Amino acid sequence: MRKLNGIIAMIVLALFVVHGVLGALNMMNIATVIVKALSHTMLSLIIVHALISIGLTVSSVRTAVKTHAPYVRQNRLFWARRISGVLILALIFFHTTAFGYTSGGVFRLVPFDIFRLMTQILFLLSIAVHIITNVKPMLITFGVKKLRPKAGDILFFVSAALLLMAAAFIIYYIRWQL
Repeated sequence: MRKLNGIIAMIVLALFVVHGVLGALNMMNIATVIVKALSHTMLSLIIVHALISIGLTVSSVRTAVKTHAPYVRQNRLFWARRISGVLILALIFFHTTAFGYTSGGVFRLVPFDIFRLMTQILFLLSIAVHIITNVKPMLITFGVKKLRPKAGDILFFVSAALLLMAAAFIIYYIRWQL
């Protein structure tokens, strides 16, 4: 199950980067590429990833309770992964409603106010924490040797994409205020 979850996570990560970069380019008026099927596919995979992760978490917690060895302080990364994942799931709603809605087949924009900006920045921060804390375990799941260079490459690429996305949210917010 962990291997399947790792595969799904890697696919979601790739789709996230593509979705985020295309969305950033769209918000900055550099390119207008909207791939709704990509978003729906990614959301479906995120739900599957979350369900598998919940199952694995329940299993781990049951084992900890049975052995009377929860090691809460030693498992800070374990809980950071779970908490950031739950935050992402909660903030996905705000992300899907941050820009507009469809009414009568027409997409209508909603004002991008400070609340929407803050929820989107918090969303990106939650994703960053989730990715940072999960890259090495994901690579271990795939049996990758020499984790540091591979993890560094992934984190560098994802960090650049996250910074672009954050900049795009800020630029989009500023444009709404002008």
